[in-house]
Formats: sequence, structure tokens, C-alpha cells
Amino acid sequence: MAHQQKGGFPGFTSILKNNILPFLLPSKYPNIGIVLAGGFGLSFLLQMIWQEIPDEKLFFSKTSLIGFSLITLFRLMALLLVYVLVTQHYKIQEHHTLGRNPGLGGLFIAFITGVPAMLISIGIHNLFIYFELKSGNPIPPQLYYYISSESSVYGILLMMIMTVIFPIIIEELFFRGLVFAVLPDKWWIRILVPAVLSSLFAVNRLEFLSLLVIGLCCSFVRYFTDNMLCSCLTRAGFFCTKILMASILPTQDPSEVQNAIDFDRMTIYASMIGIILGIVMILVLIRQLRLLRYLQKNEDMRCESEEGKPLSIPLREHFHIDFVLGIAFLALCWIMS
Repeated sequence: MAHQQKGGFPGFTSILKNNILPFLLPSKYPNIGIVLAGGFGLSFLLQMIWQEIPDEKLFFSKTSLIGFSLITLFRLMALLLVYVLVTQHYKIQEHHTLGRNPGLGGLFIAFITGVPAMLISIGIHNLFIYFELKSGNPIPPQLYYYISSESSVYGILLMMIMTVIFPIIIEELFFRGLVFAVLPDKWWIRILVPAVLSSLFAVNRLEFLSLLVIGLCCSFVRYFTDNMLCSCLTRAGFFCTKILMASILPTQDPSEVQNAIDFDRMTIYASMIGIILGIVMILVLIRQLRLLRYLQKNEDMRCESEEGKPLSIPLREHFHIDFVLGIAFLALCWIMS
């Protein structure tokens, strides 16, 4: 009996040492778990603080441009903080997160990809609102938004910085930079995961499908050009096209329509045509992006370059307690919104 007990104790110790403790302790490698736990953990904390602060204690409204800019800045700074801490702690080199020079042609294709991204995402946005109203479903309120209209130069400048420039740079740096770098080197993982996570970060059910389209286009560009700046240019192309084509394909504001009868029929038809044209354009551009990726791989093989090699992270290192915490924080952001 004593021999059996003595023989069983090392078995439990082995399980504790080889299975339980490695799961509970942080990984020695950079991984998607620590990135999720840091990014969405801080985002959830800011969300709870923002929702609990009474409007009476603020000198501005939460739905004003100042309030929206403030919470947006804090959330973006949280992502930037996680980016800096993870890259510095694990000594991740810049060519893994920022990528490499894709050439002038790659930059041009990346910007042009914003055109079909805009056509498809705005079309899906408009059709989603129409079918929600036609089905009698209430339009869900957005968690972070502003309702004030700014006509002053400073107001327009603040709006451009906090809704376009800062989100493009910092979100792409985090999702198509850090998240992309630590993911396994599988094309579908590196395209799908950053797109889904960046869409979920907005915590907006109304815009999720349209944001997913933009995220997928940016992830395609990031993967095939191997450059984070290119995904920024894709989003810049999206906003430029959105402004230029506002009269042809307007973004339907749910606050302006109460039911499906109020919906402009021309907007519905333009949205359908825009989605079809966008799909055709994106297929053509993906072919050009794949050619660019093929040329990059040939250049890497010829020059034996280290820039094209991904981080070597064992798959099991991604699944620690921090991965569970990251998924939990992500779920809580949506549940508590």
C-alpha cells in the first residue's frame, strides 16, 4: 500500500509540473493570449468606468464630440500600451509587426483596395438596417458615439483626428501589427483572426458586419503586402471614397429612419449594386496582391532575407490562462455593453 501511494505521488507531481503550472503561468513566448488579455482587459476596465460615471459629474455629455473623443483616446492608448509592453518585453523586432517595404505598386494597390471595401461595407450597412427595420427589430444603441454636429474648424479637425487618423494608425498597429505577428503562420488565421478581433473591439452590433468587411480587406492587404502601413492606406482609401461617393452611396443613419417605409429605395438599389461591384473589384485586386506576395517570396529565397520569416512560436504556447482571460474580457465587453 505504501509503495502504491509512493508511486502515485510522483504521477500527480508530474501532471502539476507539466500540465497545470504551464497553463497557469505566462508563456515565455509572445502569444495571442497575452495580447487579448491586455488589450480587451484594459478595454473592459475603461468601458465599466465610462458607463458608471454619471453624466451630471461631467462638464460635457458622453454623446458629445468631446466625450466621444475622450473615451476613444483612452481606448486607443490602452491598445498602444499593450503594443509597447509586449514588443519590448518579448523583444519583437519591427519587421515582424510593421512589415517591410512593399514598393510603390504595393502601396498604390493597398489604397485602391479601400474602394471596394467601402462599396461592400456601406452596402451591407444600409441593407442590414433596412432588414432590421422591416423585421420590426429595434435598432440597438451604440456604446460609443457622438450626436453633435460640428461646423467649426477646430471641431472638424478634432473629429478627423479622433475618428479617422488615430483609429487608423493605432488599431492597425495593434491588430494588423502585434496580433498579426504573434499568430501562427497560416494564411487563413492571419487574415481572419485580426479581422474578427478588430470588428469586435468596436462593441457595436449594428456595425459589426460592415466593420468585418473592412477588417478582412485590411487583413488581406496586410498579409499579401507584408506591410502594416498598407492596411492603414486601405482604411484611408475607404474614408476618401466614402466622402467622394457620399451623394451616390450615402451611409444610412438609423436615427433618420423610424421604419422600413422611410427608407429611400434608391439607397437600397445603390447598396446592392455597390456590393456586386465591390466583390468584382476585390477579386481582381486580390489577384494582384497574390502576385506581389509571390514576388516577395522569390526575393526572400534569392536573398535569404530574415524579414519574411514569421515568429517561431509553438502552437501550445498560445493557450494559457491569459488566453482564457482574454476571451472572457472580450465576452464581457459585449455582455455589459
